[in-house]
Amino acid sequence: MQRLFLCDDTDISVVTRLATALGYGIEVQSFYDPGLPERDPHSVDAHLCLLDKIGARAMHGPFGDLCPGSFDPMVRSVARNRFDLAVRIASRLNATHVILHHGYVPGTSRPSGWLSRCTPFWQDFLDSVPSGITVHVENLLERDPDLLSEVVHAVGRDNLDICLDIGHAHCNSKYGVTKWIERLGRQIGYVHLHDNHGESDEHLGLGDGSIPMVEVCKALQEYAPEAVWALEPKVPQIGTSIAWLKENGFIHV
Repeated sequence: MQRLFLCDDTDISVVTRLATALGYGIEVQSFYDPGLPERDPHSVDAHLCLLDKIGARAMHGPFGDLCPGSFDPMVRSVARNRFDLAVRIASRLNATHVILHHGYVPGTSRPSGWLSRCTPFWQDFLDSVPSGITVHVENLLERDPDLLSEVVHAVGRDNLDICLDIGHAHCNSKYGVTKWIERLGRQIGYVHLHDNHGESDEHLGLGDGSIPMVEVCKALQEYAPEAVWALEPKVPQIGTSIAWLKENGFIHV
Protein backbone atom coordinates (compact mmCIF):
# COMPACT_ATOMS: atom_id res chain seq x y z
CA MET A 1 0.00 0.00 0.00
CA GLN A 2 1.41 3.34 -1.06
CA ARG A 3 -0.93 5.45 1.10
CA LEU A 4 -4.33 5.29 2.79
CA PHE A 5 -7.12 7.61 1.65
CA LEU A 6 -10.57 8.11 3.17
CA CYS A 7 -13.55 8.51 0.83
CA ASP A 8 -15.87 11.25 2.03
CA ASP A 9 -19.18 9.94 0.58
CA THR A 10 -20.01 13.64 -0.06
CA ASP A 11 -19.75 14.31 3.71
CA ILE A 12 -16.50 16.20 3.45
CA SER A 13 -16.71 18.21 6.67
CA VAL A 14 -16.72 15.06 8.83
CA VAL A 15 -14.13 13.11 6.88
CA THR A 16 -11.66 16.00 6.53
CA ARG A 17 -11.49 16.24 10.32
CA LEU A 18 -10.72 12.53 10.58
CA ALA A 19 -8.18 12.54 7.74
CA THR A 20 -6.44 15.60 9.19
CA ALA A 21 -6.25 14.10 12.68
CA LEU A 22 -4.84 10.79 11.41
CA GLY A 23 -2.64 12.10 8.61
CA TYR A 24 -4.46 10.26 5.80
CA GLY A 25 -5.39 11.43 2.34
CA ILE A 26 -8.95 12.07 1.19
CA GLU A 27 -11.06 11.22 -1.85
CA VAL A 28 -13.57 13.97 -2.57
CA GLN A 29 -16.79 12.50 -3.97
CA SER A 30 -19.15 15.49 -4.14
CA PHE A 31 -18.31 16.16 -7.77
CA TYR A 32 -19.60 12.83 -9.03
CA ASP A 33 -22.62 15.11 -9.51
CA PRO A 34 -21.68 17.27 -12.52
CA GLY A 35 -24.45 19.73 -11.72
CA LEU A 36 -23.02 20.75 -8.34
CA PRO A 37 -20.73 23.54 -9.63
CA GLU A 38 -23.64 24.99 -11.58
CA ARG A 39 -26.01 24.94 -8.60
CA ASP A 40 -23.32 26.22 -6.24
CA PRO A 41 -20.62 28.28 -7.99
CA HIS A 42 -18.69 28.43 -4.70
CA SER A 43 -18.62 24.65 -4.15
CA VAL A 44 -15.04 24.14 -5.32
CA ASP A 45 -13.70 26.99 -3.17
CA ALA A 46 -15.66 25.68 -0.18
CA HIS A 47 -14.07 22.26 -0.61
CA LEU A 48 -10.63 23.83 -0.94
CA CYS A 49 -11.02 25.54 2.42
CA LEU A 50 -11.92 22.25 4.11
CA LEU A 51 -8.96 20.50 2.45
CA ASP A 52 -6.47 23.07 3.64
CA LYS A 53 -4.51 20.73 5.96
CA ILE A 54 -4.69 17.60 3.79
CA GLY A 55 -1.91 17.18 1.27
CA ALA A 56 -2.87 13.91 -0.45
CA ARG A 57 -6.05 14.40 -2.47
CA ALA A 58 -8.11 12.36 -4.91
CA MET A 59 -11.40 13.15 -6.61
CA HIS A 60 -14.16 10.92 -7.95
CA GLY A 61 -15.53 12.22 -11.22
CA PRO A 62 -19.02 11.95 -12.77
CA PHE A 63 -20.08 8.48 -13.87
CA GLY A 64 -23.86 8.30 -14.30
CA ASP A 65 -24.86 7.16 -17.82
CA LEU A 66 -21.37 7.88 -19.20
CA CYS A 67 -20.18 5.41 -21.85
CA PRO A 68 -16.75 6.15 -23.36
CA GLY A 69 -17.04 3.07 -25.56
CA SER A 70 -20.56 3.78 -26.82
CA PHE A 71 -21.44 3.07 -30.45
CA ASP A 72 -22.99 6.55 -30.61
CA PRO A 73 -20.38 9.32 -31.05
CA MET A 74 -22.71 11.84 -29.40
CA VAL A 75 -22.78 9.69 -26.25
CA ARG A 76 -18.98 9.49 -26.28
CA SER A 77 -18.92 13.28 -26.61
CA VAL A 78 -21.01 13.66 -23.45
CA ALA A 79 -18.63 11.36 -21.57
CA ARG A 80 -15.66 13.41 -22.76
CA ASN A 81 -17.35 16.64 -21.65
CA ARG A 82 -17.91 15.28 -18.15
CA PHE A 83 -14.42 13.79 -17.89
CA ASP A 84 -12.90 17.12 -18.91
CA LEU A 85 -15.00 18.79 -16.21
CA ALA A 86 -13.67 16.33 -13.64
CA VAL A 87 -10.08 17.12 -14.52
CA ARG A 88 -10.70 20.87 -14.36
CA ILE A 89 -12.19 20.56 -10.87
CA ALA A 90 -9.46 18.15 -9.73
CA SER A 91 -6.83 20.64 -10.89
CA ARG A 92 -8.47 23.38 -8.82
CA LEU A 93 -8.58 21.06 -5.81
CA ASN A 94 -4.91 20.11 -6.29
CA ALA A 95 -5.94 16.46 -6.51
CA THR A 96 -3.39 14.12 -8.06
CA HIS A 97 -5.77 11.16 -8.49
CA VAL A 98 -9.00 11.20 -10.52
CA ILE A 99 -11.31 8.18 -10.43
CA LEU A 100 -13.56 7.63 -13.45
CA HIS A 101 -15.75 4.68 -14.36
CA HIS A 102 -15.12 2.27 -17.20
CA GLY A 103 -18.80 2.48 -18.16
CA TYR A 104 -19.12 -0.97 -19.71
CA VAL A 105 -22.45 -2.75 -19.16
CA PRO A 106 -22.16 -6.47 -19.93
CA GLY A 107 -24.48 -7.62 -22.69
CA THR A 108 -25.00 -4.21 -24.28
CA SER A 109 -21.91 -4.16 -26.50
CA ARG A 110 -19.41 -6.68 -27.81
CA PRO A 111 -16.16 -6.37 -25.89
CA SER A 112 -14.14 -6.14 -29.12
CA GLY A 113 -16.23 -3.23 -30.35
CA TRP A 114 -16.08 -1.48 -27.00
CA LEU A 115 -12.30 -1.85 -26.96
CA SER A 116 -11.91 -0.45 -30.48
CA ARG A 117 -14.06 2.60 -29.72
CA CYS A 118 -12.92 3.51 -26.22
CA THR A 119 -9.18 3.09 -26.82
CA PRO A 120 -8.83 6.26 -28.96
CA PHE A 121 -11.29 8.02 -26.63
CA TRP A 122 -9.05 7.42 -23.62
CA GLN A 123 -5.85 8.21 -25.51
CA ASP A 124 -7.14 11.56 -26.70
CA PHE A 125 -8.57 12.42 -23.28
CA LEU A 126 -5.41 11.44 -21.40
CA ASP A 127 -3.24 13.53 -23.71
CA SER A 128 -5.15 16.55 -22.36
CA VAL A 129 -4.78 15.68 -18.66
CA PRO A 130 -2.23 17.89 -16.87
CA SER A 131 0.98 16.26 -15.73
CA GLY A 132 0.86 15.17 -12.12
CA ILE A 133 -2.68 13.75 -12.36
CA THR A 134 -3.21 10.01 -12.67
CA VAL A 135 -6.56 8.73 -13.91
CA HIS A 136 -7.83 5.48 -12.39
CA VAL A 137 -10.59 3.73 -14.34
CA GLU A 138 -12.99 1.83 -12.09
CA ASN A 139 -14.95 -1.38 -12.51
CA LEU A 140 -18.67 -1.38 -11.71
CA LEU A 141 -20.89 -3.98 -13.42
CA GLU A 142 -18.15 -5.99 -15.14
CA ARG A 143 -18.41 -9.74 -14.61
CA ASP A 144 -14.69 -10.34 -15.05
CA PRO A 145 -11.51 -8.23 -15.20
CA ASP A 146 -10.49 -9.04 -18.77
CA LEU A 147 -11.92 -6.13 -20.77
CA LEU A 148 -10.80 -3.52 -18.26
CA SER A 149 -7.28 -4.95 -18.36
CA GLU A 150 -7.32 -4.99 -22.16
CA VAL A 151 -8.44 -1.35 -22.32
CA VAL A 152 -5.65 -0.12 -20.04
CA HIS A 153 -3.10 -2.18 -21.98
CA ALA A 154 -4.36 -0.93 -25.37
CA VAL A 155 -4.46 2.72 -24.29
CA GLY A 156 -0.86 2.47 -23.17
CA ARG A 157 -0.57 5.70 -21.21
CA ASP A 158 1.45 6.10 -18.01
CA ASN A 159 -1.28 8.31 -16.52
CA LEU A 160 -3.97 5.60 -16.73
CA ASP A 161 -4.37 2.55 -14.55
CA ILE A 162 -7.16 0.70 -12.74
CA CYS A 163 -9.19 1.55 -9.67
CA LEU A 164 -10.26 -1.87 -8.42
CA ASP A 165 -13.47 -1.56 -6.44
CA ILE A 166 -13.51 -4.80 -4.48
CA GLY A 167 -17.15 -4.39 -3.46
CA HIS A 168 -18.26 -4.07 -7.08
CA ALA A 169 -16.20 -7.10 -8.06
CA HIS A 170 -17.64 -9.15 -5.20
CA CYS A 171 -21.32 -8.49 -5.91
CA ASN A 172 -21.28 -8.20 -9.72
CA SER A 173 -18.68 -10.74 -10.84
CA LYS A 174 -18.49 -14.49 -11.17
CA TYR A 175 -14.80 -14.34 -10.20
CA GLY A 176 -13.56 -14.00 -6.65
CA VAL A 177 -11.92 -10.70 -5.72
CA THR A 178 -8.51 -12.33 -5.28
CA LYS A 179 -8.75 -13.63 -8.85
CA TRP A 180 -9.32 -10.05 -10.02
CA ILE A 181 -6.22 -8.95 -8.15
CA GLU A 182 -4.10 -11.78 -9.54
CA ARG A 183 -5.31 -11.04 -13.09
CA LEU A 184 -4.83 -7.27 -12.95
CA GLY A 185 -1.68 -7.16 -10.82
CA ARG A 186 0.31 -3.96 -11.14
CA GLN A 187 -2.31 -2.48 -13.46
CA ILE A 188 -4.10 -1.69 -10.19
CA GLY A 189 -3.04 1.77 -9.03
CA TYR A 190 -5.92 2.56 -6.70
CA VAL A 191 -8.32 0.43 -4.65
CA HIS A 192 -11.76 1.10 -3.18
CA LEU A 193 -12.08 -0.98 0.00
CA HIS A 194 -15.50 -1.76 1.45
CA ASP A 195 -17.54 -4.87 2.18
CA ASN A 196 -20.87 -6.44 1.21
CA HIS A 197 -22.66 -9.79 1.30
CA GLY A 198 -22.36 -10.49 -2.43
CA GLU A 199 -25.88 -9.43 -3.38
CA SER A 200 -25.70 -5.63 -3.59
CA ASP A 201 -23.24 -2.77 -3.23
CA GLU A 202 -23.78 -2.15 0.48
CA HIS A 203 -20.60 -0.20 1.30
CA LEU A 204 -20.19 -1.90 4.66
CA GLY A 205 -17.24 -1.58 6.97
CA LEU A 206 -14.33 -3.98 6.48
CA GLY A 207 -15.12 -7.36 7.99
CA ASP A 208 -18.88 -6.72 8.11
CA GLY A 209 -19.74 -8.61 4.90
CA SER A 210 -18.69 -11.80 3.14
CA ILE A 211 -15.59 -10.60 1.26
CA PRO A 212 -12.54 -12.59 2.46
CA MET A 213 -10.92 -9.33 3.45
CA VAL A 214 -7.67 -10.62 4.97
CA GLU A 215 -7.05 -12.72 1.87
CA VAL A 216 -7.88 -9.76 -0.38
CA CYS A 217 -5.58 -7.34 1.43
CA LYS A 218 -2.72 -9.86 1.37
CA ALA A 219 -3.25 -10.36 -2.37
CA LEU A 220 -3.14 -6.59 -2.90
CA GLN A 221 0.13 -6.40 -1.01
CA GLU A 222 1.59 -9.16 -3.17
CA TYR A 223 0.27 -8.34 -6.65
CA ALA A 224 -0.33 -4.54 -6.49
CA PRO A 225 2.13 -3.28 -3.86
CA GLU A 226 2.21 0.30 -5.16
CA ALA A 227 -1.56 0.81 -5.18
CA VAL A 228 -3.25 3.49 -3.09
CA TRP A 229 -5.90 2.07 -0.74
CA ALA A 230 -9.04 4.16 -0.27
CA LEU A 231 -11.57 3.22 2.39
CA GLU A 232 -15.08 3.56 0.95
CA PRO A 233 -17.58 2.27 3.51
CA LYS A 234 -20.39 4.50 4.68
CA VAL A 235 -18.92 7.31 6.76
CA PRO A 236 -19.93 5.90 10.20
CA GLN A 237 -17.96 2.73 9.41
CA ILE A 238 -14.72 4.46 8.40
CA GLY A 239 -13.40 4.43 11.97
CA THR A 240 -14.13 0.73 12.49
CA SER A 241 -12.54 -0.04 9.11
CA ILE A 242 -9.35 1.77 10.10
CA ALA A 243 -9.36 -0.24 13.32
CA TRP A 244 -9.81 -3.46 11.30
CA LEU A 245 -6.79 -2.62 9.13
CA LYS A 246 -4.71 -1.98 12.25
CA GLU A 247 -5.87 -5.12 14.06
CA ASN A 248 -4.99 -7.25 11.04
CA GLY A 249 -1.57 -5.67 10.58
CA PHE A 250 -2.20 -3.81 7.31
CA ILE A 251 -1.51 -0.36 8.78
CA HIS A 252 0.60 0.47 11.80
CA VAL A 253 -0.17 4.13 12.55
